[in-house]
Amino acid sequence: MVPMKVLTPRSTPPQCPPSPSSPPPPKPASPTINALLASGSSDLSIRGIYRNLSKVPPSLSSNPQFTAVQGTVDDASTLDLSGTDILWTTTPQPAFEGDIFEHARKQTQNVADAVLKSGIGAIGTNHTAEQVLRSSALPQAGIDLVIIRAVYFYENWASGLKTAALSDQPFIYSTITPADKAVPHIATKDIGVASAAELLSSSPLPKNPYVFELHGPSYNSLDVKKAFEEAVGKEVELKPIPKEGLREYYSAVFPPHVAEKYAAMNESFLDGGILGRDPEPTGEVRKVGDRATGLAEVLKGLLEVQS
Repeated sequence: MVPMKVLTPRSTPPQCPPSPSSPPPPKPASPTINALLASGSSDLSIRGIYRNLSKVPPSLSSNPQFTAVQGTVDDASTLDLSGTDILWTTTPQPAFEGDIFEHARKQTQNVADAVLKSGIGAIGTNHTAEQVLRSSALPQAGIDLVIIRAVYFYENWASGLKTAALSDQPFIYSTITPADKAVPHIATKDIGVASAAELLSSSPLPKNPYVFELHGPSYNSLDVKKAFEEAVGKEVELKPIPKEGLREYYSAVFPPHVAEKYAAMNESFLDGGILGRDPEPTGEVRKVGDRATGLAEVLKGLLEVQS
């Protein structure tokens, strides 16, 4: 049996407060599956668990190496992982009410329980879920646990396309301040490529659990403004949200206790935050390098989808 390996991006708050009716943010699941299928490994058999089977992309449902089954991380009894050698999963879906950390803990515990029941291995996610997995019985059971902490997703800027492309006075909000502060970014496509490479690797882990950071290019808010202007073909105003205004900003959609959590997550990578004090907390940072996807390229692709 191949040791179980899992990658997961660290969750980062979107630029514009989301809502339950907003489209879900892009996740690296499909890019990971596509990268695995593109690897040329003819002995791969991939099974995807979907809450709603109507969401399966036609390009995957028609692929003989891919099978979709119904299930949800909200209900452990629906997660049948029997016959699985390697499991990939990602950050829990966002909660819009109640205790968002308890929501993440419960979903991740359901995954861990399903893994132990099936006898394979598991995953990583945001900080709360990562701690659940680190303290679980998975490593002690001989299950390889690999956690990939990806940085700020390009796709988190997608909500700005509406105000940048359709507004009479184009603008974007930015919660990364000051405007010249650069933060490592990454495309979900590049997370998928790195995930697939890690999943297919037969090399022994340096340690278990094994955690590393995955970085693409660094952008500041002024760089992002230029990328939006390239994507939409017109000048775009930048509206920075200062650190002291984050709670009010997220309160536009969320109840106060949830807005507080999102603001705290945002503050973690600003000056004075935990990531600012210790930018390499795992001791290992892998950089995507020259093959990294560009932000303007991703924004143009998202704009085409939304048009």
